[in-house]
Amino acid sequence: MSKVTLLIQASNGVPVLALARDGAIRFDSSEVESLAGSREYRLMLETGLTEIGATLKEITRIGCDIGPGGLGVTRTAAAFANGLGFTLGIPVVALPAFALLGAEAFDGHTPVILLRRAGRPYVHFGIFRDGTLIHYEHCLEEDALKRLENLDKYNLAGNIPVEGAAPPKTNTAKMATLLSLVDAAPKPAANARAYPIVEVLS
Repeated sequence: MSKVTLLIQASNGVPVLALARDGAIRFDSSEVESLAGSREYRLMLETGLTEIGATLKEITRIGCDIGPGGLGVTRTAAAFANGLGFTLGIPVVALPAFALLGAEAFDGHTPVILLRRAGRPYVHFGIFRDGTLIHYEHCLEEDALKRLENLDKYNLAGNIPVEGAAPPKTNTAKMATLLSLVDAAPKPAANARAYPIVEVLS
């Protein structure tokens, strides 16, 4: 019986589910017209398993995008991943969205600034450098933009344009990027679960 990895990305507001086997993505729901934008995780999973000829019991790990990003959609994705992980007795690897976006936008040398909208006037702000997310905070948009004044050069990712900078390179990571981060993650505890990164409401 082959091992299958389930991957879920949703914090950008558009849920995508993928299945990987033998180190490669074998199914990606975003490539199926009838599933594009769907929030029916069970349908996406059943469709994917059928397409690659696998069963639920062949899933040995789950990687789930935990945000920051869309509040409801991120929590729903994590709840589905956690519920399935509990049922199958397998761990869930938590994948911070800014680590995913940083890895996707990183060109090998230029830092990546990550900006996603939160409840106004706040934003999610992060810095990805040398293959690592080195900073994350939930802050006022004006404070985040002031920090950028001290940077000579950077690439932008997320969903907030910055005056005088090139448009954000992406607000979505490829599923192969999720797989690479799951592969690189330390082996999780047997009962590991995904806890969404949500905005501060106080």
